[in-house]
Amino acid sequence: MYLREINAELEENDKVKFLLDQFESSGESVLSFSMFCSIMEDLEDMGWKKAAEKKKESVIEREVRAVFNLVDMDKSGAVSRREAQMACNLLKKRFGIQDVGDWMRQVDDNDDGDLSFEEFSDAVLDLITAEHQQSEETPEDNQE
Repeated sequence: MYLREINAELEENDKVKFLLDQFESSGESVLSFSMFCSIMEDLEDMGWKKAAEKKKESVIEREVRAVFNLVDMDKSGAVSRREAQMACNLLKKRFGIQDVGDWMRQVDDNDDGDLSFEEFSDAVLDLITAEHQQSEETPEDNQE
């Protein structure tokens, strides 16, 4: 059953395991929405809880990796200037990078003309951190 697959801890709770075994032995392979809601309520009553929320850092790292993979069109493991220029709208919209060529020259630590994932990630995380800090500034800070 799908619920067993998404949460291995289900098997550790005998009441939850019994409920799932009971449903599986009923022979039904398709759930109506109301039946699904009923099962979820029963599971919660028996101690099953929502999975722990993921740390913000890991979500951001996965997002950066996903953007890198989109921009790295030839899947070489590095972003070339040409690939970055082709993805400039995405980089501008998501990370506020106005001049992709200039940005690449600034963050290309080894001056090889390409950005490795590490170079790309460090640069993007710096932009995200700066954006986050700027959004936390108070109105008095912005008037100086």
